[in-house]
Amino acid sequence: MANRDFKDVQALEREVKIIAGRVSVDGSSNNTKINGAGYSIGNWSGSKAILTLEDKYSDVLYMGVQLGPETTTGEDDLVLGVEAHDVSSAGTVTFNCQKLVSTGGADAAPVSTAWSFVLVLKNSSVT
Repeated sequence: MANRDFKDVQALEREVKIIAGRVSVDGSSNNTKINGAGYSIGNWSGSKAILTLEDKYSDVLYMGVQLGPETTTGEDDLVLGVEAHDVSSAGTVTFNCQKLVSTGGADAAPVSTAWSFVLVLKNSSVT
């Protein structure tokens, strides 16, 4: 379980932790963390990028990810999503990027845009 100085969050669930961040892509599918704490991010490999949490958590309450808002021309048909997660053992979240079905639906990777994510995690099995 995560053991660091978290700030208070009001939630109906106990031990809710929020990890959020913003990532830029440099033109060659390389990710750079702009802001956020508690994670590191790998570069895009094909259509996937793996986020590694600095701590382990007992469960996932919510995950969201989105491109933009300054999406580069030619990348406005991309959609990001969470493909898989293992926050309790490996401490990882795998993001996937695809083109919209209307423009082919194939796997892709952002080349030169920014994206952000929010993870709402549970840090205890106590209810």
